[in-house]
Amino acid sequence: MPLLSQDYVIRYKLPPEKTQAELRDTKLTGFWMRVRRRSDGTLIKAFMIDHLVALSDGRKVRRKVSIGDAALFHADKARIEAQRLLQAVKRGDDPRGEKAARKSRMTFDMLVEQYREKRLARRKPATRKDYEGRIRRVLLPYFKGRFADDVTTAMVIDCHHKHRRTPTEANRALAVLSAMMQFAISQGVRRDNPCLGVERYSETAKDTWLNEQELPMFIAALGEVETPVGELLRFLAVTGWRVSEARLLDWADVDLPRMLVRLPDSKIGAIDRPLSADAAMIVDQQPHRSGFVFSTTNGRRPVGYKQTRDTLAAVCKKAEVATLTPHGLRHTFATWAALAGASAHELRDAGGWRTLAMTNRYVSRAETLGRAGAEKAARAINIFAKPTADVLKLKT
Repeated sequence: MPLLSQDYVIRYKLPPEKTQAELRDTKLTGFWMRVRRRSDGTLIKAFMIDHLVALSDGRKVRRKVSIGDAALFHADKARIEAQRLLQAVKRGDDPRGEKAARKSRMTFDMLVEQYREKRLARRKPATRKDYEGRIRRVLLPYFKGRFADDVTTAMVIDCHHKHRRTPTEANRALAVLSAMMQFAISQGVRRDNPCLGVERYSETAKDTWLNEQELPMFIAALGEVETPVGELLRFLAVTGWRVSEARLLDWADVDLPRMLVRLPDSKIGAIDRPLSADAAMIVDQQPHRSGFVFSTTNGRRPVGYKQTRDTLAAVCKKAEVATLTPHGLRHTFATWAALAGASAHELRDAGGWRTLAMTNRYVSRAETLGRAGAEKAARAINIFAKPTADVLKLKT
């Protein structure tokens, strides 16, 4: 009998006259390798254990349990697993039952598939795309192959920590994982959510907007874009809508006489959105009256997102301002609306923000800018004739 080392397993050749063989290990009783010849002549090598089982009538039979294919299972790991299973037999446990139970357990990969089918399929396309990206980039590379009920808080923290250089990505992936773990609980796969209590990273909000010097130059450059994409960008600038809402705006939802749009599937649900006179004029200028409002194909298809971003980048370059995203136009709209005196409630209803807290930051910014402007004017007028300070260059 041989010692089933990795080297021996790799080198072993089944004699030509045989179709199968059982090679028992010299050191560990009950541990062996089964070798079979396929019809094409190649060999299948699998690690096994066997042990005696007493039947109810007093007879004893030898039961075999497969450990795994030798092509995938290193001999040293197979020996350790065989030792564990044989010790379980001595304690009175059933290795077959344990193996079957492990097979029936849900892996993380299986959890992803079930979550996609039963939960994610009900989300909006943009949400599905976002979740799929987090799953593909962050979650599957870390948790693939693990059992769903084996995921611990320590593992979650480690996965989150590995993406600390991109805190927003790490936090969003953690939120997706938490939703998946809640789903696992509802399916009886887990009893707890290992994501609860994991501290999120602080995020720096990207709140770019066009100031009083940049806005006129941007509007002038945008005015030269005489395409449906330019019309869409003008509409975004004057409404502060989300780019997806404006791109996918359908004529069926537009009521021009009332200057009103019914958005049946916005980010915050079905909502009526009023149009300003300028926004209504932009919509009314479109050459067609069916399908998508902003379209290069007479309403059949909406203006593409990439085309929108590329055109916006070109406009920013021509205007000699920092490159802006379509969402930056939303920040610009909100900031200038607040500067013009719009309240948090008015901003929320005009731009479709979910909460007052989200619009209050623009009102606060307007107050800060207004106070700074007031101070500059007061210093210039100098009503109390305060002495001005001279700026001297010190010698070095």
